Amino acid sequence: MSVYHHPKNVSAGSLCVDHFETLPGMAVNDLHLAVEIGAWWTAAVYACGNTTQPLYFDGQPRLPSGIYQSESGGLLTGVPALTAGMNDPAGYQPHPMATLQTPAAPDGDIDPLAAVADVLAHVANLAAGQTGSPVTALTLITDRAWGPRARQRLQQAAISAGLPDPHVVTAAAAAASVVQSGTEGPGPYVAVGTGGLEMAILDCVTGYHQLAHLPIHDSSAESIDRALAQVAAERAAADSEVLLGDWRVMREIRLARSSLADQPRTSILLPEPYQAVLLTRSDIHAAAAPYFDDIEETVKQLVAEAELEVSEIGAVVLVGDDAVIPELEAALTTAGLPLAVVLRDPHVISYGALQLTQPLYAASRGTAATVRLPRTRLTLANLARVAVLAACSVALLWQTIETAITWKTGSTVTAVYLPRENIAFAAALAALTGWAAAQLTPTTWILSSHADDNITTGALLRRGYLGAASLSLALAGLWGLGIGIGVHYTPDPYIKITILTAAPFAAAAAIIALTAHRIPASALPSWLQRVSPPAPAIALAAAGVFVEQLAFSTSPTYLFDMAGLFQSAGAAMLGAGTAFTATRQPLLRGIAAVILGSGYALVTGFFTARYLTIAYIGVLIWWAIITTAATVMASTSLGGWLRRWLTPPE
Repeated sequence: MSVYHHPKNVSAGSLCVDHFETLPGMAVNDLHLAVEIGAWWTAAVYACGNTTQPLYFDGQPRLPSGIYQSESGGLLTGVPALTAGMNDPAGYQPHPMATLQTPAAPDGDIDPLAAVADVLAHVANLAAGQTGSPVTALTLITDRAWGPRARQRLQQAAISAGLPDPHVVTAAAAAASVVQSGTEGPGPYVAVGTGGLEMAILDCVTGYHQLAHLPIHDSSAESIDRALAQVAAERAAADSEVLLGDWRVMREIRLARSSLADQPRTSILLPEPYQAVLLTRSDIHAAAAPYFDDIEETVKQLVAEAELEVSEIGAVVLVGDDAVIPELEAALTTAGLPLAVVLRDPHVISYGALQLTQPLYAASRGTAATVRLPRTRLTLANLARVAVLAACSVALLWQTIETAITWKTGSTVTAVYLPRENIAFAAALAALTGWAAAQLTPTTWILSSHADDNITTGALLRRGYLGAASLSLALAGLWGLGIGIGVHYTPDPYIKITILTAAPFAAAAAIIALTAHRIPASALPSWLQRVSPPAPAIALAAAGVFVEQLAFSTSPTYLFDMAGLFQSAGAAMLGAGTAFTATRQPLLRGIAAVILGSGYALVTGFFTARYLTIAYIGVLIWWAIITTAATVMASTSLGGWLRRWLTPPE
């Protein structure tokens, strides 16, 4: 695999991406994406097959990080968002990752979770489009260590973007890993600094654990950005408070700081009606000087926080193309630290994070029994599929009771006519309701105390599907008993029908419970989607059966003499639902829906409608069988054996 090349000995000075070599551990079709969403810019690197490459956005190495929210509520990302934000500054959020560290945004502001999810989705779609593979592993870089709740929000943003559970790495750890991998023993402790004048010390032996973090600050001086903005305001004869509160000015200041790393002077554009002004390196020097006046004490404080001595720091890494970096490098050398290695390439942090988490990704290729899926708080949206299936089952049960024809001798019911196939359909839907509920167990939690439990996905799946198996039979029996009570007749034949119908679903759920824990961790997200009951198709079929039964009820007058139309419409809906349930291929679905829908509408009648419903129940049972078979194949060696056996010889 081609990746960033490290010389055998990395000397002090600038270190840039110039060559790629091979890293082991990636499967041919795996796409591992590392994304750094910074304060103003986003950079990414991906590893796929035998190559590791930086991701370019329309030929540019970095993407603007901001999000623009239009009046309609839609979100724009990248350059279109920045362009729209220049004309409407209030609708632009330049640094969504910073807002994600706080709780939910106030009403009217951009939702930080949705903003970060959109940026991640944009980057992931571009990487997938270039490689032809979906993202199978994700690494996210944060500017500093985040707390557990903030990390959970970041995890939820990745899930919302349709991405796998991310590994989260700090920029300092990624920078240290880049230098440490290319040296012959600078010592276990590495100091990392940034153009934002923040320092950290990491223990590279214990997994790049951060021992200390300290900003370089001067309480009597303004921040460098504000000081430069003040200079720009004076030169433009502008109101400094207005400029200091405008993110467009701060963005120009950041661009100027990058330009001044290579040039003696640069211009910055100010919002109308102000003219552009020049900034020089001397301006940078004047703004940064107060921060370096007492740098020795700052270094001593940082080292003391890590419980080390200055002499134990084996290497210093400075990250960024900021004009402050040379001044910081000189100040740290004066304070007794080793000569710094400067990482200026915009992709080097993303590469370092990718390299750091690659062994973790390879180790995470376990099974459901050893890993945990990302879990989010249970919401009404999570319950939608369960609610739809349950509502359809209850509606059919109620209609069957209400439209039953009974014969009495005195006050005793001696015979009952009702569509028994509809009872069976209601029982099947009750069983599938248990399936849908079982799927929520590995991906949702109700109480906050459950968010950090150590229960594996395999254990949750076993509990959920065993519960679904028992719940299927219990509900089926209850449904049969309810029919008997509703029509005032012995429930024995109805209980037999409902139990027999639910039995295949209960057996399938039990088999899944016993085998799902062996499913490879990388296959879990796609497997969960595969075994999810097709609720929209089932709801369409159930509605068709319901409408058909209206036409066959004992009181058709309320249909305004349109019983035939209701009968045909219901049959067509059942036919379309059958097609949508039987296959997942969009084109085949469309063709089958037209054929079955029109065919069912033509053949339906009082004596034939029952067979259409029975056929759909058969389709549901077949769906459960092939879903269970897919689970068994994914979780055992049987799947590989079958694939090898079915593959024709070359």
